[in-house]
Amino acid sequence: MRLSDVKGERTFEVIADIIEPVYRIAQDEAAVEMLSPKPCPEGEDPKRFMARRLVAGVPALLRSHKGDLVAIMAAIEGEDAEEYAASLDLAKLVASLTELVSDPALMGFLASAAAPAGETPAE
Repeated sequence: MRLSDVKGERTFEVIADIIEPVYRIAQDEAAVEMLSPKPCPEGEDPKRFMARRLVAGVPALLRSHKGDLVAIMAAIEGEDAEEYAASLDLAKLVASLTELVSDPALMGFLASAAAPAGETPAE
């Protein structure tokens, strides 16, 4: 599930649950750099470009923000973070991470948390 799929009253709960972990990730310059949209260099395959960026940045993100990522994924799925973490396996983690980094709503939320006070994130 993506943040953009959350609807109704549940939206308030999910946003309340993810504000802190999103903020912590947004304060990590390396994480923001990896998750920020970048134009694909001319002549490079877009899928290969994105894969290269993810391979370069995801390991550090997983190591330094494991708890934050679990909190975000669990909140979006409507699960308790401890139960969600206990149920994680490779397939679920890959699917959840793919949904997170391809979710415009979550990436916009992250960008707004990373923007210095008084600035609006670039579109």
